[in-house]
Amino acid sequence: MAEKDIDKLLGMTDSKYRLSVVTAKRALQLRSGAQSVLAPEQRARTRNLVTQAMRELATGKLVVGEGLIDEDRMTTDYQRARQAQLQAQLNAERDRDRD
Repeated sequence: MAEKDIDKLLGMTDSKYRLSVVTAKRALQLRSGAQSVLAPEQRARTRNLVTQAMRELATGKLVVGEGLIDEDRMTTDYQRARQAQLQAQLNAERDRDRD
């Protein structure tokens, strides 16, 4: 982890493992369309969602704890969005083949 606030982030959790899990979950939320708590100019500096998640955690605007992320809903929403994306790609390919 090359984040400059790593000591602050490690202080927010009880282990490196938990920090990794929390960061990964937040990155998945961002990938699924969750709104970022960072200012637009801070988000523009990186397209890496893990780095963005770490920066969000460092702001202190997010709470780390048990039961805060509805993982079932997040997974279902992501799967639906991914399925819709794949279906749109398939439909586009079929349309091109017809032409």
